[in-house]
Formats: sequence, structure tokens, C-alpha cells
Amino acid sequence: MASESKFGGIGRVLQHRNYRCYWMGGTASILGFWLHKLALGVLTWQLTESPLWLGIIGFSATFPAAVLAPFAGAVADRHGLRKTAIIALSASSINAFTIGLLTYLGEMTVELLAVMVLLQGCTLAFDLPARQALVHHIVPRGDLSSAIALNTTTFHLGAFVGPMLFWALIKFGDIYIAFFFNSFTFLCFIAGLVAMELAPRPAREKDGSTIFGDMVDGVRYTLNHPGIFALLSLTASSHLLIRPYMDLLPAFSDLVFHAGEGGFAALAGASGLGALAGGIWLGVRGRTEGLTHLMTLGILGSALAMFVFASTSIYPLGLACMAVLGFSLITMAVSSQSLVQNVVDPTKRARVISLSTGMAVGFPALGALILGAFGDVFGVQAPVLGAAGLCATYWIWASRRVRRQSDLMEGDPEEHRKSP
Repeated sequence: MASESKFGGIGRVLQHRNYRCYWMGGTASILGFWLHKLALGVLTWQLTESPLWLGIIGFSATFPAAVLAPFAGAVADRHGLRKTAIIALSASSINAFTIGLLTYLGEMTVELLAVMVLLQGCTLAFDLPARQALVHHIVPRGDLSSAIALNTTTFHLGAFVGPMLFWALIKFGDIYIAFFFNSFTFLCFIAGLVAMELAPRPAREKDGSTIFGDMVDGVRYTLNHPGIFALLSLTASSHLLIRPYMDLLPAFSDLVFHAGEGGFAALAGASGLGALAGGIWLGVRGRTEGLTHLMTLGILGSALAMFVFASTSIYPLGLACMAVLGFSLITMAVSSQSLVQNVVDPTKRARVISLSTGMAVGFPALGALILGAFGDVFGVQAPVLGAAGLCATYWIWASRRVRRQSDLMEGDPEEHRKSP
């Protein structure tokens, strides 16, 4: 097909109507997410000028997803992926609107902001794994890697476009508009999910199981699966030690590069540009083979880029490091998500994905809290420098264990899948 010759896997995956509905709704929501995230960072800095509070807000935004992940995955597997996602997105829309309203009225305090962000983190715990697990039901297995790559690329395209929109917003408007916009884009995503034409969900057999039992079963399966456990063990280091950088960028821009809010938007945009390039490459590549090697290289590259970034006060070098960091992190993210989706038992899909996404959003929050606390004492550069060094050191040991599982993770799941 022409679409295959020109756009590879991306052309194939966009031919599926259900995926187009999902992708278009998700694209709108991603723009809202990035405006919301950048506005949270600036609003927090305006209220406090404290790296610790940047860490607290970052922690509150996403760490609940890690805590609630096993429960959220069990709920999605039991009650339906689309239904769970729609309810969670509706709650998120109400929350974002409330934050915007309180900011507009001048009633926002950093303590109240932390509570509102914590509540939104709870809804994210249910929304994210449910809609990620949906991808497997709306594209063929052969297009799964491209679908995940396009999703992640679109997310990071938002990381590139979002800062530009945010710069225009703070220059010509006011910060509360970002929260109202995010509230509206959640509704756009709901519309996309509703528009999908899915086969009726089979009735669940009454086997006497409970939500708690489903949670335990999902955790046990993940821990006993050699490939998934090795992969998650390695990616955990990147989530905890590298990915908190975004929550600390306002402090880097102000205190290290002396570039202000415009510099913050540019640094975030450089990271998004690198991620966009990496995501397009992986989407066109469109195959599972070799992803284990790419994932390990992505984690190492992100650690090295972060180490250089935290070592310099040269602004152009900082921008270059952000671009390399974005490319490396998306390589890690797309590869790990594709490998897990490829090999996981379909009956446990949402539960395993909830653990993976719980770490992906929760560990950076914990890392931001820790690095922010150290940043208040030692300055913002030293803790990030140490975290990057720790990640690279752990990689030396953990990456070998992951590469030994490459045949299992990249092969045909019908041939390799076993019940641990």
C-alpha cells in the first residue's frame, strides 16, 4: 500500500477506524495535558519559589497512580476498559475546571493546589491503564508496536507544541486558561472513545473471584514472569531517577540558566522535539524485533544526557541535552510498552499494564519529591547529577538480565507464553 511505502507502520495503523477515533481524541487531550502540566509548574513556582514545593506538586499529580495501580487494573479487567476510562476522564475534566476556576478567582493556595492535584492523580490511576490496554483491542497484533509508538509520539509532540502554546498563553493571556482548556480536552477524548465501534464485551463468568483476588493474581503473574519482571525492574530506575527532570525544569531555568519562564518553555520544547523525532522513527520502524536492545540503549542515553545537563550552566548545551534526553526516553517508553503488550496474558492485560503505567507515572513523582527536597538544601543541580549517576550504575547490572529475555519478549506470544 502507498501508506506502507511512505509511512510504514504509522500508515497501516491509521487505516483502522477505531484507532483513528482513539488517536484524535487522545491528541486533543495530550495538548491539554501539557498545558496543564506546564501551568502547574509555573503556578507552583509563582506561589512558593521552592524546589521542594515543585517536588510536592509533581508527587501529588502522579504518585497515586502507583499506589492505586493494582486496584485500578483489576477494576478495568472486571468492569470494562472503555467504561473505566470514560468515568475517570469525566472526573479529571471536573477537577481541571475547578483548578482553573479557583486560579481565576484568586483563591488558589499551594496547599489547596496540592489537594486538587492529588485528586487528579487518583483519577489518572484508573484512566491511564484502561485506555492503554484498549489499544490491543483496536489494532491487529502486527500493528501494535506502531500504534504504541504513534501514541507516545503524539504525547511528545504535545511536549513540543505545548510549550509554544503555553508561551503564547502567558504572554497574551493568563495561566488559568490552561486548566480550562485541559478540562475541555478531556471531553474530546471521551467523545473519541464513545465513537469507537467495539464488539460487545463478553459476560464475565461468575467464578467467585474478588477484586482483591484479581489484584493479587495480577501482581503474582508480573513478579513470576521472567521477561516482564526484568523489564520493569530496569525501567523503574529511569522512572525514579531520570524522568522527574520535567518537574524541576522551572528551577533549572530560573536558578541555573537564568532564562525565566520563556527558557523553561524552550527547555521543555527541546525535550519534546527530541521525543518527537524518536517516536516518528520508531513508529515508521513498526516491528517488535530488536526493541529489547533499543530499550536498554534508551535508558543509558537518558542517564548520560541528564548527567551532562545537570553539570552545565551553558544554556545552548542544556537545550541539546534536553533533545537527546527526549529521544532516549521515548525510545525506552515505546520499546517497554510494546514488549509488555506483546507478551502479556490477555486475561491479565489491564492489571499488568496498570503496574507498568503506575510505575511510569508514580515513580517520577516520588523522584521529584526526593530530588526537590535535596534541591532545597544542596541546590537543584547536585541531586539531579547524583540521580543520573545512580541510574547509569544500576544499568550496568540490570540491562544484561533484560537482554537475556529478548527472545521471550520479542517472539510470538503463542509460542513463548507460559503460565508462571
